[in-house]
Amino acid sequence: MANLMNKLSNLIRGIGKGEKPQAVDWFGSYLDEDGIVADVIQRIRKDEVALKRWLDPWSWKFPFTLSPVLYNPPPPDHAGCLVFAHRGIRNFYGLWHADNPHTEAQDVEVEDGVITDPRHPDNFSGRIVDRVKAELAKLYPRAVAA
Repeated sequence: MANLMNKLSNLIRGIGKGEKPQAVDWFGSYLDEDGIVADVIQRIRKDEVALKRWLDPWSWKFPFTLSPVLYNPPPPDHAGCLVFAHRGIRNFYGLWHADNPHTEAQDVEVEDGVITDPRHPDNFSGRIVDRVKAELAKLYPRAVAA
């Protein structure tokens, strides 16, 4: 379990500075949205680096737009490290699993070619990230960037 928590912490933290994220095992049970939000927050709060990075806007900027030529001073080394946090959450919490009772990837609502169904794993994980970021901002309103 400690190894699994370490892998998730590394994934959440986004350590790697441009390297592909390591594959992460599945959590092992299907939590609902509130359960996943609580679990992610608890894991982040245990990791000082992860906490700083989740609170730092630089962590969320897409890496291809981070050219040092465009920024003075240049972006920090960890810039863009959480761009794919949604994917890690989807995989770790089994949101794509067909038997997950909280998500649905097949029979979903689509409007004008866009999947709008809140049960779709992409939309589900997006809400989780948004809720975690909002809750962390409330808990740490004066946090220092990583």
